[in-house]
Amino acid sequence: MWPRSPRRSLVLASTFLPALGALAADGDMPLTHVTTNPNRFSVNARFGVNINAKFKSAAFGPSTAIGGTGSALEHFYEDGFVRVDGSGNAGGTTWFWGYNNASQISGNNILLHSTSGTDAGSTGDVSSDPQYGVELVYNRQFGTFGRDIRWGLEAGLGWSSISISDRSAISGGLSRVTDSYAFEPGTTPPGAPYAGTFGGPGFEISDTPVRSSAAIAGSSLNGSRELEADLFAVRVGPYLEFPIGEHCLVGVSGGFAMGGIQSDYSWSQGVPGGLTFRGSGSDNDILYGGFVGANFTYAFNERWSVDAGAQFMSLGKYTHSSGGANAELDLSKMVWFSVGMGYSF
Repeated sequence: MWPRSPRRSLVLASTFLPALGALAADGDMPLTHVTTNPNRFSVNARFGVNINAKFKSAAFGPSTAIGGTGSALEHFYEDGFVRVDGSGNAGGTTWFWGYNNASQISGNNILLHSTSGTDAGSTGDVSSDPQYGVELVYNRQFGTFGRDIRWGLEAGLGWSSISISDRSAISGGLSRVTDSYAFEPGTTPPGAPYAGTFGGPGFEISDTPVRSSAAIAGSSLNGSRELEADLFAVRVGPYLEFPIGEHCLVGVSGGFAMGGIQSDYSWSQGVPGGLTFRGSGSDNDILYGGFVGANFTYAFNERWSVDAGAQFMSLGKYTHSSGGANAELDLSKMVWFSVGMGYSF
């Protein structure tokens, strides 16, 4: 037990009261590293996820110039041809024709084919995350709530490179046009492959086709699709910051966002018969949306700091069409993670 001595009490008081006073005073001292300067610029590297695209194949007419169904016309197919011969197809027949396979003989008819894309198919969501970019951010403090909570306006200007590719087969609605050309019953066409000449003479078939079309069950299109885009995003909105100790700040922000996008899209797709269709082009658009974000700042001193954060941004969907094929880029649920350096003044 401590002795109840007036002198002892004075000694204790003189020792601990100044320390308690200093501790109490320290609680009222400004957090100099993070609150002195109202302006802060930061440059952040960032990477984004939840950026997807869907690719839709192009519908197309007959893959070859099959011509009409009248007489004395030019016809080209995936597996042969029927053309106007040197006689002008006298008598409604021609010797200027050809075919590739014996299976194309059916009874006393030669069957020639051309594929059409009647219903374009599409992929599911395709992603090449993460995507990369950089952002310049400006924070301007306008005031405080209570003693520590800061509020102000945050503005950001960012650039991101988006690259998404796909090489999967796309299920689609394909149909095959079949033109049937009759030849004289009881005769036998030359063995396949066969190609008659303009001058002839040669084995003659009718020059007027009987045309039909049928869907190809379980059809798919093989190919590749490449979407390259530059996204320039501007965002602005209010922010709140909460000091944690002398060196750290935690902030939240949200507001309006706008994006300018410029894209290049190229594609190719193969169809039965060995033919390949291709297309490419450039496009651009302006997109609108919003953002919310959170940020952590560690101040080395009153000027320099390091920043890390996460941001959700929605700019809707963007569609790029090229030659009948579409690429739909989904920018409605992007999440960006960033880290960089800040300078206060």
